[in-house]
Formats: sequence, C-alpha cells, structure tokens
Amino acid sequence: MIQESTPLFIPISHFPEHCKNLKSGNLKPLLDVIHELELKFYKAEKKLGIINFEHTSYEVLGLKGIHVRLLDTVLKLRLVPFFDWQSWKHEAEQYYSNPSGLYNLDIVTLGKILTVLLRSQTIYDARFLEEKIKDRFALNLLKAIVHALQRDNIIS
Repeated sequence: MIQESTPLFIPISHFPEHCKNLKSGNLKPLLDVIHELELKFYKAEKKLGIINFEHTSYEVLGLKGIHVRLLDTVLKLRLVPFFDWQSWKHEAEQYYSNPSGLYNLDIVTLGKILTVLLRSQTIYDARFLEEKIKDRFALNLLKAIVHALQRDNIIS
C-alpha cells in the first residue's frame, strides 16, 4: 500500500491558511528549540563571559545537534513556504544585521526569510545555519515567528 506523503514545503499562496490552521499545542517543539537556544546562550555567557560566539565552537556552547533539531522542527510544522526564494534573497539578508526588525513582520514575510535561510544553508554553505544560530539570528527569527502567530491570533 502506498501512502500519500505531505510535502514539507507549502506553496506561498497556501502558507497563510496553513498558519491559521496551526494549533498552539503544535508549537511546543518550536518553543522547546527556542528555550534550549536561550538557555545555552545564557549558560555560555555566564560561564565564558563572552557575548559574541562567532569564534566559539558548537561543542563549547553546548549546541551540538541543535541545527538538526531546528530544521526538523520547522519542516515538520511546515513553516517553510515554497517560492522563488533566490529572487527574494536580498530582502531577507537585510534582516541578518538587524534582527529586531523581524518582530514587526507578518507571518508570510517571516516564512520567506526562513526559507531563504534554510535554502542558503543547503545551496551555498553547509555551515551557514550554524553561523546564523551562533549570531542569534535564527533564535530571533523563531521568536518572531511565534510572536507573529500569537499577535495576529493565527494560532488557536
């Protein structure tokens, strides 16, 4: 018997509706990743006394494997819309140096940024996601996604 598989990427036109159908309880794995990142950064800052982790290894930060959990979580929640991400790459990259701007964006724009982030990892640089985790961009993006879902009363 052949089972129909659910695609991990949702066409951008269906993404807002998908987000509306998310339940608050479904976000627990995402919240767990967020809390784990925050805790690891807090512990590393207290133990190491540094704030910039650019030259600090994943092992020292206690983040080994976190990128896999992050990928697994956002893909299972289907928070990665499918669209021509390369044509939108420049817009997404503007937020890399100013992640505070993420918190005012709608869920579709945040989904686009997440897609660009993940696709850049796969296409261009295998360590790209790790770098974006260490500089806290990924953490800010995940928190902004949860914020947008709650702010716009998308999740129930």
